[in-house]
Amino acid sequence: MFRRLLVLSVMPRRLKIPASELVKWHHSDITMAQRNDPVIDEIFREVDLDSKARIARHAAEEHTPQGIARKAAERERSRRARTTHNGKAPVHSDPNAKRKPRLLDEDSIEALREFADDEPRLGGYFPDSKVFGLSIFLGAKSTVWRFRQQGRNKGKRSSVFKTLGNWPAMDEDEARKQALIYSGAVAAGTAAPGKRQAMPFRTAFENYLAHLKAQAEAKGKPPRWWANACKLSEAHIMPQWDGWTLAEMSQNPRAVKTWHAKLSKTIPTTADHCARLIRACYREEARLDRTLNPAASPTSGIRLGKIKVSKAVLDFPDFSVWRKAWDKIENAVHKGYHLSALLTGCRPTELAMIRESDIDLDARRMIIRNAKAGNDISLPITGEIAFALAMAINAPPQTITMKGLRGMKSGEVRVIERKKLHHEIAAPDLVFPGVRQAGHRSGLPVSGNALRHTFRSIAVSLEISEMLISFLMGHSLQGVSARYTNELMIANSQALREAQEKISRRIFELLGLTLGHHDAPLVPDTPTRVEASRKKSSAPARIA
Repeated sequence: MFRRLLVLSVMPRRLKIPASELVKWHHSDITMAQRNDPVIDEIFREVDLDSKARIARHAAEEHTPQGIARKAAERERSRRARTTHNGKAPVHSDPNAKRKPRLLDEDSIEALREFADDEPRLGGYFPDSKVFGLSIFLGAKSTVWRFRQQGRNKGKRSSVFKTLGNWPAMDEDEARKQALIYSGAVAAGTAAPGKRQAMPFRTAFENYLAHLKAQAEAKGKPPRWWANACKLSEAHIMPQWDGWTLAEMSQNPRAVKTWHAKLSKTIPTTADHCARLIRACYREEARLDRTLNPAASPTSGIRLGKIKVSKAVLDFPDFSVWRKAWDKIENAVHKGYHLSALLTGCRPTELAMIRESDIDLDARRMIIRNAKAGNDISLPITGEIAFALAMAINAPPQTITMKGLRGMKSGEVRVIERKKLHHEIAAPDLVFPGVRQAGHRSGLPVSGNALRHTFRSIAVSLEISEMLISFLMGHSLQGVSARYTNELMIANSQALREAQEKISRRIFELLGLTLGHHDAPLVPDTPTRVEASRKKSSAPARIA
């Protein structure tokens, strides 16, 4: 071909063909007669010599570095430019590339599955032409029906995604039915949001913890349940459910039940508390999110056990054992706290929150602020109760013993005063600071709410009326309003004091204690905790 083109370019000039006739020349116009013409033969010989010289020159250049690089570039271009039957380079299909919808039936899905097994690149999403948004995903090991749809909500682009089921367990008819149901829920705005829009469990639980704290502060009570919930969250809840959404947990109650059963093997009561927190968190968030069904709680598959209220009571023969364990307690604040709980019958939390300003020495009364019933309880103070309060208020300042620390000499011991009291509520005038878990660490056979039960049993044994016992323990009378309850307490104030003194004398008799006993002097000689704290605050005089 190249030889003919060269002849056509040279021949008009040699034969002196007019320019008007040049357009008529073509290689097919050269007849055999013209081929035998001496002039034409001469032209062909020149073309042949020129072609041979060109070929020799190219062959010599092939062995040079430039030629080798040119050949490699030509081979790479040739590899990339391989053409198909239509003259275009082939386009490899992307598994996630958008494909045209097709009618998905049993035969077509089986064929697609076989192709995907032979060539993994042929897998991916294949949309259905019958239901918009429905597609089947051909993965390496499974074939899944999925619904995907994009749209705009309030001007913001959003997408919904849901896995409907596996093929062939779910056929195409059932998949289309479930896709239409979910599509209707999306249109109505009742469908569960996608993972990006769904409420994360961590965020919802943090909001619930803030709700618990605000609720306690509104009632004027210390946020003790909030503190317990924070500890349960850090130890058991978040290590398992961080990264989940509330919608996912609601759709997987079996996973929540399995987790609860695992915890119940070692800590059943803690497991029930964790489940109750998750249930309460879900219900609180369902108030604001209409896509969360309150009936579809994540803990619906858990059978929570009833919390067993301790009915332990300190029997009369066991008072001597309790006294021996009480004498071994080194912390005077803790000793006063446990003795006050036994003498007054107060709830442990309410007694721990008593402040020095709640004690009126002139009227010989103490006030329990914001009790369980929501009111203040005024209790008479006997000499025995004053003895227990004085142990805590007049206790020497807490100290820390340091030895073996870096920078200290061998055998050196330093005793310093604790600058910050170890308790959850920073208040300088608490009578019993740092007694939140005193019952668990005291070594007493009976402590906490059991001492309240003991107070009641002693009052019953002394034949004190039920109404006076209810007043002393802060119970509200059934069928009687708070107004009349206060009037009854005022009218029976002298009877209440006599009943309290009777109970206190009986408890001291059982414990073998007497007022002014040398084991617990009312006015110690050493500097007290209250005197140390009064440098920065004005507190009432110590109890004597």
